[in-house]
Parts: sequence; structure tokens; C-alpha cells
Amino acid sequence: MPGFYNSPDSHLMMNSVNIADLGRRARAARLARRLTLEEVVSRAQFTVSWLSKLENGQLTPSLEGLVKLAQVLECGVDALVQGLSIPPQYVVVKQGEGRIEPSRDGRNGYVTESLADQWRDRAMNPVIVHLSGVGNRHHPDNHNGERFLLVLEGELTLEYGDELISLGKGDSVYIYAAIPHVLAPVGRGTAKVLSVSYDPKPTAAQSSHGRPSTGRPRKDTETPKKRSPPASRRKRS
Repeated sequence: MPGFYNSPDSHLMMNSVNIADLGRRARAARLARRLTLEEVVSRAQFTVSWLSKLENGQLTPSLEGLVKLAQVLECGVDALVQGLSIPPQYVVVKQGEGRIEPSRDGRNGYVTESLADQWRDRAMNPVIVHLSGVGNRHHPDNHNGERFLLVLEGELTLEYGDELISLGKGDSVYIYAAIPHVLAPVGRGTAKVLSVSYDPKPTAAQSSHGRPSTGRPRKDTETPKKRSPPASRRKRS
């Protein structure tokens, strides 16, 4: 049926499920119940062509179609798709369609718009930060890794450690994010900032305190070894 081909859910499933393995599971579930293609489609109002293409990994079902198939096969949707999730190769977020999230610490004037929610376990976190001058004072941000900021609209100040950095539209800054920092618009105005944060995941290379390396260059804290004076300058006995 046309609805099973054109539903928006089809695109979602194509990006998240291995279609070839899904087809093999659907066929195995059908054969386990000793059902023919014709028997399944008569109960679910599919076409034989649709189900055959699905089982051969040549068709992406809509969520509605997959639910109906699972009902006929009496196996549940989870049994067909569990463990078949694959990471997307790209994520598109149309302008104004990012997930809006107020500040978690309840501060006013600080709202983020997420741009990559659908990419799980991502290495970077791109968001648009919407700032307003009313009630924007908050605890400083800080986390391991790095952060890139690009001012899209308005003017703002960046309190970075003991420094105060002024930024206008089109200005950008790249910072080491573990140093406490605060973004605030100038005066009572508003500002919009593209923020891309990178937070390294723990690896096998841990510091002596068991914490992951942040990737930031560190000063050599080892005490240099004292060299022996040249032979010509040694005190003769």
C-alpha cells in the first residue's frame, strides 16, 4: 500500500536500521510460523511484492508497516529491530527545528538549540545558544575538552578565567573548556552564538590520578635532572 512507502518514518528507519538484516529477520519469523507470503499479506493488507522486497532488503518499511507486520508475525517490533541500529552518516536539522532546551540550572536568559540530537555518542556537541540580558548571570561553564564559539547575532562578553573578552557579530574564539567561562550579552540586549564543544571520552591512557587526558598541552612538571659539570671543570683531587 502507498502509505507504507511514503511515510516520513521510512526515512527515519533507513538512517537507523540495517535493512538487510531486518529483512532476514522478518523472513525467519514468517517461516518459523509456517506462513506463506500470501498468508501474511492477506492478514496485513500488504502486497506480495512489498513483503518480498522487504525480506530481500530492497525496501524500507514505514513504522506503521513494521508494526502491522510484527502483529501478524506475533513477534513484536523489538524482536525485528533489536540490535540492528547503525549510526547515521549525516544528520540534517532545518533552520529553527533544533530541540530547544532551557538551562538545566534554572538560569534565565540562557537557552540552547541542539543541532545533532539524532547522532548518539557523538564526539562533538553543536548547539545554538540564545542569550538575553535579563537574568543571565549564572555559574560558569567548564568541562574537559575544547569549545568553539561563533557570534551569529548581537554582542557579548566572554568571562574566561580572569580575562574579559569582547565579541561582536562574526567574531569567534576557540577555548580550552576546563577553564571556567561565562557568556553574557552586552547590557540588556540579546545575542545568538554557535557553540561546538568537544569532550574527549575516557581512553586506556589515564593520568596517574586515573582521569582521562584532556588533550591540552601541559607544562612539564618534572624536575630536570642536574647535570654533572664537564670533566675540565671538575675539582681535581
